[in-house]
Parts: sequence; structure tokens; C-alpha cells
Amino acid sequence: MLKGKLVSVRTMEAADLAEVKAINDDPGVRGNVVGWGWPNSAAEMERWHAGSQGGGTHRWIVEDDENRVIGVTGLWDVDWQSRNALTALKLGGVHDVRGRGLGTDAIKLVMAFAFYDVGLIRLHSSILTTNRASLKAYVDKCGWSVEGTSREHVWRHGKFVDLHQVGILKQDFDRLPDAEDYITLVTGRP
Repeated sequence: MLKGKLVSVRTMEAADLAEVKAINDDPGVRGNVVGWGWPNSAAEMERWHAGSQGGGTHRWIVEDDENRVIGVTGLWDVDWQSRNALTALKLGGVHDVRGRGLGTDAIKLVMAFAFYDVGLIRLHSSILTTNRASLKAYVDKCGWSVEGTSREHVWRHGKFVDLHQVGILKQDFDRLPDAEDYITLVTGRP
């Protein structure tokens, strides 16, 4: 388990799937993310979980300070030769979590882990241009850069929406004012 300033991140277990389904079914989440465009049944969630662990895929649960499941994150498509991976964060479900810095904490915790424990040098993701909360968290608060835009790439809310390709290098993370705090939280080294 990784412990941040506000959240913890741990391996996803089959017992978490009801909470993950609640996040997936949250219209506020579904309408703002690239994947998970429709609700899934419990059986579909079980198949998804069974086929998604190990190799280059690592899915994790985000918990708040009351040990409530509030989100899903992880590393996907880990490229060991080029030392990069895809990451994302989905917060929501039955708990009101927005606007409290929980997402920013989770993002920085995953970055510190990826860069200082796993040994990656680059992380990347995709964010809908209409998803202001994610853009604010990743780009404004966590040091990510918009590296490109795929025009009219995703159908959401009755129209096509552009998709930003975002990324961060380890050296960009290191320049964040609180990077050392997160490195210490992950590695235990001051």
C-alpha cells in the first residue's frame, strides 16, 4: 500500500468490484473519461478484473482517510525498454470527493511510485478537453504538459470532443515544490 498525504493507493481486489462499478456507473465520471462509456454488469466487471492484472497492467484502488474506495488508478501498457507507462485516475462513485485535493494527491503519489520505485522516466495519459477538473489536476497542479490534441476524437454528450494527449517526465516531477515529500512517502528515504 502507498500512503499519500490525503489518500492511500493499494492493489485492486475482486472484493472492490462493487465500488469500482459504482465509480463506473457515476455519470459524472463516465461523461468525463475516455474509457468506460457505458455501465457494466457485475459479471462484466468480474471478467474485466480477471483479465486485467499482471504483465504490463497494474490497477489500483484509491481510498480516502476513512478507508472508503473513492477511485481507480494504476499503470497500464508498461514499456520496460523505454521506461514509460500509461496512467489515469477516476474518482467518484457514491462518495463526494471532488474539490478536496484527493485527486492531486493520488496523481503525485502514483508519479513518485512510478519514477522512484518502479524506475520509469515518463508517464502519459489522455484527457477530454472538456474535463476541466482533470486538466487542472494533471496540468496545473501536477506539472504535466499537453503534448498534442486529437480533434473530435471522442463522442460525449451528443457531440465529438477533442482529446488532449498529456505527459510528464521524471525531471518535470522533480521540479514540483512538494516532489520530495512524495518521494519520501514512497521510498521512506528523506
